[in-house]
Amino acid sequence: MSTRHRTHLVAMLVATGAALALGGVGAGCSSGSQMSAIVDAGPPGTCPMNPDDLISDFMMDNSVVAVNGRSGGWYLYPTMDPTTGDPNGMFDPPLPMGKDPYPIDTTMGNPYCSGPGSFHTKATNFGVFGAALATDFVPRMSDTVKGSYDASMYAGISFWARGAKAIKHVQIQFPDIYTDAEGMAAPDACVLATGFPNNCSPYLVKLGEDADMTKYMPVKIGTSWKQIKIYFADTIQDQYNPGAMSPGNKLDLKHLLGMAIQVNKNYDVTPPTPNDFEIWIDDVEFFR
Repeated sequence: MSTRHRTHLVAMLVATGAALALGGVGAGCSSGSQMSAIVDAGPPGTCPMNPDDLISDFMMDNSVVAVNGRSGGWYLYPTMDPTTGDPNGMFDPPLPMGKDPYPIDTTMGNPYCSGPGSFHTKATNFGVFGAALATDFVPRMSDTVKGSYDASMYAGISFWARGAKAIKHVQIQFPDIYTDAEGMAAPDACVLATGFPNNCSPYLVKLGEDADMTKYMPVKIGTSWKQIKIYFADTIQDQYNPGAMSPGNKLDLKHLLGMAIQVNKNYDVTPPTPNDFEIWIDDVEFFR
């Protein structure tokens, strides 16, 4: 195994607070001078990846590259049925038992960068809120508290993605210690008055096409490989699920927990319906 890859950190996130964070519609973009965007691919071999900034390339496994203090692995989290406490949909490949790693797709990958190897799943019937692909950037401090990572040197995160079909209602979210139920500052900050023990809403950017373009950026994950760049300065909380705020109402980059690529259910219809999707992601990296 390459020295850039290490032991997986793979887990299911099944807490009630995590399910609540799979929020409803609505999040716009900041008015900063640089805007998160989709980037057209260049010729093969022209990917401008900086090895020190690489998070994951999925060439061998689903791990986070062990550089600059980062380590861990990618996992999936479903929303849970409020009655049974079980996942209300299915992943293919299915979720592994215990802490076994979720498999990568060794045959499909981003041809413009690392080639074969990608993190892939097909999700069906997640009708409570949605489902997500996620990673933490450092190991947990305990069973109930995630470790935080200082990402203040970076301007944002980019990744490459494609879907079996175009995917709407995607949000790229970044939890910190104030906006995640397992963040150090979150257990008290994320209490929801309705009785749920934790309600955290991470800072995020939403992708897709929507009649109200204040809700979604006019980019989406399509059927060909594209690079998507998310500037941290563009992230805001979901206006319909603001939850607890970080200091200054902006993402705390000194105490970043990780990231998630989340697909919400379809809110374009009444009542909302499951938003089935199949997605591949590859070559995830910080940029400065």
